[in-house]
Amino acid sequence: MITPAATDQSSFYKIGDWVSFAWNYTSLSVTPKHINVLASCSKNQETYTLASNMSVEKTGMIYWDTGEYQKTATKSLIMETYTLIVYDADSSISATAAPGYLGVADTFYFGMYLPQAYTPRSEWSCAGCSAGNPSLERQTLGFLFGSFAITVITFTWFVIGAGVV
Repeated sequence: MITPAATDQSSFYKIGDWVSFAWNYTSLSVTPKHINVLASCSKNQETYTLASNMSVEKTGMIYWDTGEYQKTATKSLIMETYTLIVYDADSSISATAAPGYLGVADTFYFGMYLPQAYTPRSEWSCAGCSAGNPSLERQTLGFLFGSFAITVITFTWFVIGAGVV
């Protein structure tokens, strides 16, 4: 991967923006005639076709208008992690790699997100901030105080029983 760099740990794209991917082909003895480029999301079990039967250039590149795609898509994009898949169009997405041929490239992951509307601080409330279970808190406190009481009682019994005091 060239764009974004394969070492980039935070490739997140806003749904509705343009996304660009670029890659190089290395160690190919047999150059494919055409390639297919897909984005796959395991969360909703969907595969989105970004390009089909795309001609092979020295550097592969694709621009994806996610906004236009979202408007016309039968399978909407969701906020999740996606896998970019590039493979030989004359092969299959499940083909095994052969020496010198283009294998299925499916090791680049990227995230897609939907922006949230701005909320002023005075109107904002944290839905999960006070989501603790009160009975669980009571049980924890009961256990702590019970352990403390048992420790004090047994220590006192030991000291008095041993005749230390």
